Amino acid sequence: MDTKCISTKRVIIIQTVLILFSALFAIIVHALLPATVDVVKFDSIFVKWFGFPAVAVFYFILLFTQCAMVVRYIGMRADATKLQTGIRFGIAFAMIYVFGMQEVVVEGSSFSNWGLGFIKYQFIIGIGDGIPAILLCLFIAYFTLDYSEKSKAIHKFQMTKSIKIIAIIAIAILMERTIGYETGFISSDISAYPVPCYMWTGFFGILMGYIYVILNPLLAFEKKQYSIPLRFIATIGVNWMIFNSFIGLIAKGAMPQMILRSGLDVAVLFLASIVVGKYNWVK
Repeated sequence: MDTKCISTKRVIIIQTVLILFSALFAIIVHALLPATVDVVKFDSIFVKWFGFPAVAVFYFILLFTQCAMVVRYIGMRADATKLQTGIRFGIAFAMIYVFGMQEVVVEGSSFSNWGLGFIKYQFIIGIGDGIPAILLCLFIAYFTLDYSEKSKAIHKFQMTKSIKIIAIIAIAILMERTIGYETGFISSDISAYPVPCYMWTGFFGILMGYIYVILNPLLAFEKKQYSIPLRFIATIGVNWMIFNSFIGLIAKGAMPQMILRSGLDVAVLFLASIVVGKYNWVK
């Protein structure tokens, strides 16, 4: 069966069902967690108007809708099989959620301080978001992309080149966050937990570099100036901003900081991606 035979209406129905299923899966996992966040603490205008459950549902639908749109748009154009497209994007999004939940921001969690309990709890939440993301990407790729094999082998970077790319992106993120932390421009728990904060920042930069490496073969179609950096930001950057917006949706006055924090990350990722391409470390 070829995607040319699949009507737009059918694709929309499939995507809608899969997005709603993924959102429901994530919500159920969160509801089953033994420790819960005191909903009374959440006082944003959205929570007051619509209630916390409605805001949470809206967030997951928005997050997974962006995932589905990315897989569909890139998958129709990339020189890769549907399995390669689904698994690579699924892993990328899942890693963002699992590791992003570990950012050392104790306020808004169910813990009064950072420690092993915080790490375990945030890991379970990240897994609850990551598993449906992987399944969503795989199912969107399988049911809505071309069933013919586009490519038997996908371009892979040499190990040395991959390390250079990851190092450039990781250093850029570390420098940006360090300046933000030390100047107070980015709110953080750096004063209370400096070592965990900087460790998370370093690993976050490495993670973003690794995600760039595994997604580059999918993004490198119809190459034009800045095309790969722009696609990287439109896929991973936008998803990272939506992921960070959750606290802004539920906590009064938090949205500007969340947009600023993730927006700076995205801007630096874009610049680092340009540097990577400019010096011909990417074919």
